[in-house]
Amino acid sequence: MNQRLKTIDLARGASVFIMIIVHTLWMFATPDLQGSSLFGTVIHILGKGTASFLVAMGISMALSRRQAPWLLAKRGAQLLLLGYVMNAAKFWLPIEVFNTMPESFINAYGWQSPLNSEQLKFMLLTGDILQLAGVSLLLFAVLNIARWKTHWIATLAVAFALSSEFVRGSQFPLLPYVSDLFFANNYQVYFPVFPWISAILTGYVLGRIYQQKDEQYLYKVCAWLGGALLIVGAAWLTVDFKGQFGNFFHLNGGGISYLIGLNLCALALLQYLFGNKSSGPITRALLYASKHVTALYVIQWVLICWLMGVFGYHTLTLWPTLYLMVLVSLLTFAVHKLYLQSKRTTISVMQKTKRTA
Repeated sequence: MNQRLKTIDLARGASVFIMIIVHTLWMFATPDLQGSSLFGTVIHILGKGTASFLVAMGISMALSRRQAPWLLAKRGAQLLLLGYVMNAAKFWLPIEVFNTMPESFINAYGWQSPLNSEQLKFMLLTGDILQLAGVSLLLFAVLNIARWKTHWIATLAVAFALSSEFVRGSQFPLLPYVSDLFFANNYQVYFPVFPWISAILTGYVLGRIYQQKDEQYLYKVCAWLGGALLIVGAAWLTVDFKGQFGNFFHLNGGGISYLIGLNLCALALLQYLFGNKSSGPITRALLYASKHVTALYVIQWVLICWLMGVFGYHTLTLWPTLYLMVLVSLLTFAVHKLYLQSKRTTISVMQKTKRTA
């Protein structure tokens, strides 16, 4: 069986381009453009595709050959470390070394320059997708040790979603930051484990279904399960929108059910419309982005934060924002190409040194 699912790869690749334009809008566009224009509304809607990225992550975890618990734990630790290194590059360098971070960005936290050590620590410990992925991999290492069955993992996904509103803001007395990684209701951690890991677990279950059946059956499940979750989530939001979806980053059961359902339906539709028929430069670009998603994620965030020293924070109107979206996209891929080239050169030099030693 082919372990690669092209539609999933295309969706994950598309999410890379979407995240660049969404993050560019968030950091550079004026509040009016973000909140009071059709353009801002459309970009924010595209940003709801986060669940699709997480579902794809879960599917990839299920299909990966690296299922040994120690390998999963090692990768999880690496992603956690990378997340904090990224935070240092995003925040500490432009604030403390370059002195280029706009004061308006600092003011958005309710602070003023110069920052004290606790404020810098708060920024360095910002929890993002990489922290969520790292913690999730550590959990998957435990699940693999326990040899959990597929239906148990599906039950766990439901449990994380349904319990999120009851544990939101919970604190372990001696480990407040670890508590936030799991239950945060603040903006130090944007993607807490509860409920976002439900999307990853859903993808993991779908990956196992694909291994047991075939690609056609997988996308049927995506359509039916997505439709069911969409209906349940929409009904739940109708009753309690503010409580379930009032804060995108800290969703509860209704919000995450709706998002997972919406994105599963989108994956099924993408497969129906394109399947494995699509090819050409756009497809190659999406597959490239999918293959290098982690590195591209880090690069685009660092570039955006550094470029705030040039373009400011929440300063740009429509056309400058559009131009900057294109510029950040091009720079992200250009920097990544340079990174790959330098990596290959370094490996080549090391191999030559070994042969001559």
